[in-house]
Order: sequence, then structure tokens, then C-alpha cells
Amino acid sequence: MNEVVFKTLKNKDYIVKNFIFKVAKELNLSLNELILIIYFINQEDPVLNIDNIVKNVYLTPEEAMEAFNRLVGIGLITMEVVKNDDGTRNEVISLDNIYKSVTTEITKKGKAQTKKNIFEEFEREFGRPLSPMEFEVINDWLNKNVDETLIEAALKETIFNGVKSLRYVSKVLLAWQDKGYKTASDVKKGYRNETENSDYKELFDYNWLEEE
Repeated sequence: MNEVVFKTLKNKDYIVKNFIFKVAKELNLSLNELILIIYFINQEDPVLNIDNIVKNVYLTPEEAMEAFNRLVGIGLITMEVVKNDDGTRNEVISLDNIYKSVTTEITKKGKAQTKKNIFEEFEREFGRPLSPMEFEVINDWLNKNVDETLIEAALKETIFNGVKSLRYVSKVLLAWQDKGYKTASDVKKGYRNETENSDYKELFDYNWLEEE
């Protein structure tokens, strides 16, 4: 018997819970995304180890990262920093939202996010794929109910100023929230009402990147 086949047959089987198929169908997950979820669920302490993923479920590194970013983007899995006893920190993958999806509205939320994929808009404007950490930051804004139109407006403001940085977007959002803006419409009103106001120029002409 071929040695590779023999070793493969000796590997432990993966357990697939029935509800995973329900989640996959409702969120229209791709085959690669479903495979990655099954892989993580079968890990005792799931972490993003591309080499192990490639070795065990036969995805390419590119396929694995694309599937992972998509799952993080729709909030189905999250990255958490865990402090070890020796003081070091590790990034681990939380699967809590997968289990919650069976009894909560997370699948509906995922569908809504998919229809108007703000993550794809960021990638299009930045001209590159988002990192897992950037997905987490954007997803955190959505989880905190920051209006999507406000996020999109902050992204446009960032690009208008010739910057492609999530940190810049964050600074703009914080400044707008401090001014009481909750939607893109509030920002437009602010433009109209504060055109001659010095605070207006301070907000939109300030170089956020130089702030410590």
C-alpha cells in the first residue's frame, strides 16, 4: 500500500456536527470555508497554523487564508489573545459564534453583512487584502453598532486624504463620534453647518497619522 495513503487512512476522523451544515447553508459558505470550520472544531486548541491546515485538509495556503478572512469578516469566528502562565500571549481562535449561531440571530446578521460587504469595500479602496487583525477591527465596529454608512464615509474621507490606513479611518470615526455624528447624513450636515467654523477645518485638515 502507498505509504502516503496508509498514513492518511491512519489519521483520526473528523467529527462533523449536524448544525454545521445548517450554518453553512444559511450563510452560503463555500466548501473551503466549511472545511476550515470542521478543521477548527476538531482542534483541541484551535490556532491559525497554515502549515497544519495545508497538511491535514489539503487546502492551499491561499485558499486557507481566503476562507479564514471570510469567516472572520462575517463574524463567524474571532481571534482572541490569551495570556499564558509564563506571561507570553498567544492568539487563539474562538468558535463561540459558531455555536451561538444555532440559537441566535447571528446567521441573519451574517447575511446582511454579506449583501453589502463592507470588508470588500475596504479591500477595494486599499487595493490589497485585509489582514485578520483588520477584519477584527472592522467587525468590532459593526458589533458595537457603529453605523455602516459612517464607517464607509470615514473610509472615503481617508482615501480622499491620500491615506490607506485603518488607523486613519479609526481616528476619523472617533473624531466624528466625539462630535455626535452617528451616520453619514450627520457628517454631511456637519459639512454644511461648519464650513466657516474653525473646528471644521481642524477635523478635516488634521494629520491623524502624526498624532502620537
